[in-house]
Amino acid sequence: MKRFTFTSSILLFLLIAVPGFGQRDWENQHVLQINRERARASFTPYLGVKNDRTLSLDGPWKFNWVPAPEERPKEFYRNDFDDSGWISFPVPANWEVNGFGTPIYVSAGYPFKIDPPHVTKEPKESYTTFTERNPVGSYRRTFSLPEEWENKQVFLHFEGVQSAFYVWINGKRVGYSQGSMEPSEFRITPWLKSGENLIAVEVYKYSDGSYLEDQDMWRFGGIHRSVYLYATEDVRIRDFGVRTLLDKEYEDATLQISPEIAVYGEQSGVGYTIEARLFDAAGNAVLDSILSQDVVSIINSDHRAAIMNDRFPQRGIRKFSWLSAKVKNPEKWSAETPYLYTLVLSLNDSTGRVVEQASTRVGFRSVEIENGCFLVNGKPVRFRGVNRHEHDPVTAKVMSEEGMIRDIVLMKQANINAVRTAHYPDVPRWYELCDEYGLYVMDEANIETHGVRGMLASDTEWTHAFMDRAIRMAARDRNHPSVVVWSMGNESGYGFNFAAISAWLKDYDPTRPVHYEGAQNELKDPETVDIISRFYPRLQQAYLNPNIPEGESRERAENARWERLLSIAERTDDDRPVLTSEYAHAMGNAMGNFKEYWDEIYSSPRMLGGFIWEWADQGIFTTAEDGKRIVNYGGDFGDRPNLNNFCLDGVVFSDRTVTPKYWEVKKVYQPVLIELTEQEPLRIKITNRSHHTDLSGYLIEWTLSVNSEKREVHTMEPASVFPGESAIFHLRPDKAIPSEGDVQLMVRFLLKEKTSWAEKGFEVAWEQFTLRDGLADLRNNRDTRLSEKIVASAEGDVLCIGNDNFSMQWDMKAGTLSSLRYAEKELLASNADLPGQFTTQAYRAPVDNDRGFGNWLAADWEKNGMGVPVISTEETGWRRMQDNRIEITTTKRNRYINGSVLTHAVYTISGDGSIDAAFRFIPEGELPELPRLGIVLSLNGALENYTWYGLGPHENYRDRKESAFVGCWKSTVTDQFVNYPFPQENGNREEIRQLTLRDDKGSGVSITALDNPFSASALHYLATDLAGARHSHRLAPRAETILSIDAIQMGLGNSSCGPGVLTRYAVEKREQRLRFRISGYKNR
Repeated sequence: MKRFTFTSSILLFLLIAVPGFGQRDWENQHVLQINRERARASFTPYLGVKNDRTLSLDGPWKFNWVPAPEERPKEFYRNDFDDSGWISFPVPANWEVNGFGTPIYVSAGYPFKIDPPHVTKEPKESYTTFTERNPVGSYRRTFSLPEEWENKQVFLHFEGVQSAFYVWINGKRVGYSQGSMEPSEFRITPWLKSGENLIAVEVYKYSDGSYLEDQDMWRFGGIHRSVYLYATEDVRIRDFGVRTLLDKEYEDATLQISPEIAVYGEQSGVGYTIEARLFDAAGNAVLDSILSQDVVSIINSDHRAAIMNDRFPQRGIRKFSWLSAKVKNPEKWSAETPYLYTLVLSLNDSTGRVVEQASTRVGFRSVEIENGCFLVNGKPVRFRGVNRHEHDPVTAKVMSEEGMIRDIVLMKQANINAVRTAHYPDVPRWYELCDEYGLYVMDEANIETHGVRGMLASDTEWTHAFMDRAIRMAARDRNHPSVVVWSMGNESGYGFNFAAISAWLKDYDPTRPVHYEGAQNELKDPETVDIISRFYPRLQQAYLNPNIPEGESRERAENARWERLLSIAERTDDDRPVLTSEYAHAMGNAMGNFKEYWDEIYSSPRMLGGFIWEWADQGIFTTAEDGKRIVNYGGDFGDRPNLNNFCLDGVVFSDRTVTPKYWEVKKVYQPVLIELTEQEPLRIKITNRSHHTDLSGYLIEWTLSVNSEKREVHTMEPASVFPGESAIFHLRPDKAIPSEGDVQLMVRFLLKEKTSWAEKGFEVAWEQFTLRDGLADLRNNRDTRLSEKIVASAEGDVLCIGNDNFSMQWDMKAGTLSSLRYAEKELLASNADLPGQFTTQAYRAPVDNDRGFGNWLAADWEKNGMGVPVISTEETGWRRMQDNRIEITTTKRNRYINGSVLTHAVYTISGDGSIDAAFRFIPEGELPELPRLGIVLSLNGALENYTWYGLGPHENYRDRKESAFVGCWKSTVTDQFVNYPFPQENGNREEIRQLTLRDDKGSGVSITALDNPFSASALHYLATDLAGARHSHRLAPRAETILSIDAIQMGLGNSSCGPGVLTRYAVEKREQRLRFRISGYKNR
């Protein structure tokens, strides 16, 4: 009894006095690993050729999944466990997209009950985790130990497991690790045997580490990155770091190498040396001699004072390099010039025999911050960047090399030069590809505590957990030239845990600056960061403030929360670069005023640029019963809680199909500014916005077009316009600039040679200039049959008008055109479900930005019934004019809950059957901000072929049209639809001078702008059709063609996450006018 009491007392003491004692490892923030190897750089040792001592464990494993830890097979790791009933499951793979468990999309907030470090407390019954409390996947497989690995050291490497796991070898527990996006490595030599061996892994979806992984993404579980074994001798290269230090002239360099050697068993390293060789891209040796260092000194196992005093002095900083060499004027690495050398390290035994090698690609480059500028190789750069989640719509977090290359090629072709790994370190191969293709990388630690705000950042209980993630990131990725900034994490508040990370990073790697957007202060941001960073900033311009009475100076909170980035850059009490780490939230039909952001960025040398949120939609693909693809978002799998379609916020769609937003990014990010300085003589000014290359790699092609028909095409060399410099170029047309028609000058910069990311002739930059506006010519190009006699007769409320050229009927009671025939072909649709012809339209299907924070615009429209107006006809009339034309006038009112839009319309009908339509839209009363003012026509569905002269070829809007240019574009009505997975307003084209809709025989209707160009869309959907659907695969296209013609439409803005629509792109609630001509069309 006494013994029992004593033991109980000890246990009680441990429970009270020792933090975490008695807790489960995966709910204990003090247990981050058991037997895990220290973090190291990303490389795999080899003997003669790469991977000759590596054994991949990717492929099929035996697998079992349970929704809660209590249900897991507890002794599955035993050698005699019968797994014959288990399925075969791939590694790498996420469970949820392979039929096990529920995908959960949460942007900010945890899917489990919040109680750090616990993840299995009972949540709300509505939560998915109520039943899937903490899913556990059990994995088993065997592998045969290669004979040549006998008596070698063997290591087991996991590139990424979500989120915590144990591993056993041959029934013996080897260790434990957590951290979903960091590598975990174990020395498994003591547990191996000759021949066949059993490995077992137990993976927990949630752990205390999940509190640091509250990123805006789907929550998955599983072994989602590669697993492999590798073998070494008893003396091995455990790690190495590489630095390239450029001199003050940024010409010559010092190569520094810091190897770490590990020994095992009886080995001491006596007689061993490590050697370094550097090769250029052609395989030629660069160094005059082989660098060599004895291993014993590096190991210093007997702690010789001389070595310690030299390497780690009592006062002062540690020495970095053991091997060092001067390199005369090496090729410099930058995102524009991604030249790579190859460093090979060889470990030799006492006989000089090579026992192990390791290699890495090396880029000679420097990174500094000076006078508020971010310098690469001494040149100021700007980040034309994008945030990128690792996401595939089919495989979830499993990244293929093909997919990564596709991303990089698309980014490079869009003039993107920088990527932020939001919000965790990516798979190692990503960095190698960024090195190779040329992208600047902001490498971000796997730390985000959004759901508990900044609570853990100032909790000493979590300091080790914070540090662990930063250390593992920096140790793994430090040798990549593409990594130019360390980011400490995302949206986790600020506290001493981040200060500790910063101090460690700055000492561990003084060659890179430190970033963290959360490090903010009202007076001055903490000095622990080298870059001032903000989310979703505002421009200096005015924004809409719905529901704020006119004349009041206050702003809506949704706008006021976002700072003005340029104002920060103009402050004189700080000289750090200013960056927007997330901006231009690309959710749905978005990215308004993107050009205006960059006008401000280019206006200040301290403005470093920014990273768009985000690269790709995070949709998950499934297939409907009818075979249609379903793009799933939050809630579609019954997951609770969720944030709906907030995950669909990419520049490209989930499958990397480009969107209209992509072309806007490419245009605004282009590295050449082209300006028209004079028209007679024709001169342009070219400014090189590249950072490290002149313009000699491009060919300039300039074209003169009249009414979209090319008249002259010329090419010229841009000469050596150096970065940041400008030059004037004279363009000499063969003939005088035409005095008739719509005359456009197009200047394009084309690649002279093929690159790794584009073919020869690829267009990198362009600009179009209108030398003569041809709208007046279109307006005056009338049919010669204008004066032909028109027959008009009224029978009751029906007015019939026509002659041999046309016929039309008007319902004079409703003031609506009910029939329009040219050449005996009816052009109008007559479905009772459709609005009447020329119905005033003041509503659009809300884009995601309209539903933004507070749902301000879309909610106002819904409350005011903007999509379902009560339409009344107040006045109609008609008369025959002196010139024999017929004039019809109508006055209609669209009534809403509060306010109305009064529309005065005049239709003038000529002998050729053309209708000159003139509208005056007059907003009255307490209307919300208006999304548009225009009319809608419902046309015969046979009019499928669509041509327009205006901005194209892709969808564009008033505040997102920089990438569109004037031309004559041909498409179909079906192809005008932009398939945003969450249906919304789409397909608009701005500055249209003329459009035609034709059937397959070439007959149809033409509409020509009269006073000013208009905007228009031709779709098989009404605005209310789009607004009423939550998934695009559920949309049923109408047979009819719905043509919307607007005097004005509101811009898109950024308020799905960020500031709203700029006032300059709003629809002013004053009289707006629209005039166009409708004519019959037939191919001539």
